[in-house]
Amino acid sequence: MGFDAERTARIAAVQVSARPVREATGDTDALQQFLKDNGCHGVEAVFVTMGLLNCDLAEAQRAFFNAPCRDAERRFHNHAMDLLEAAADTDV
Repeated sequence: MGFDAERTARIAAVQVSARPVREATGDTDALQQFLKDNGCHGVEAVFVTMGLLNCDLAEAQRAFFNAPCRDAERRFHNHAMDLLEAAADTDV
């Protein structure tokens, strides 16, 4: 997935600032809390997580959505997926 230069730079800068948290704790929940506390949300948080964990998209999404501090995002995502599924069922 490609991003514009501004978003790419923002992701890289957050990775630099979050790296010490990741290295000190090794805890993905602590990493997500740091990202949230520093205004890094959604896709950018997932891509920062991918870079710091050196993992694929699926693993980064699990770290993001399973973190207690991301409960609101998880509930929103699940609700949106439920609505999309219901809409698809009515189109059949």
